[in-house]
Amino acid sequence: MYYLRKEPEERVIPEIIKTDDTVIPERKFMSDDRAIYKHHDFSRFYRGTFKGITEKHQGMKVYQCKTLKRIIELRESMYQYCGEYFDAYDENGKVAI
Repeated sequence: MYYLRKEPEERVIPEIIKTDDTVIPERKFMSDDRAIYKHHDFSRFYRGTFKGITEKHQGMKVYQCKTLKRIIELRESMYQYCGEYFDAYDENGKVAI
């Protein structure tokens, strides 16, 4: 079974100069560990905090499917929707695509 997950990453947000000449200094940002979830009553997919494959997040379960082709299609769809790539995983870890 395959699922989509994005591990946490740290990145630096550059300095921002506002229109009133105040400066927001450069700072580090740490993203959450996220996965793609699906509620059994709805056809829509959701991004949420990853707590494990068997754990539920607000009544939803991590979306899993049997074919790598379908998970790659969902990965592309999520990239078009939110602009971020999720990695494909199976029971052995990250899958090289």
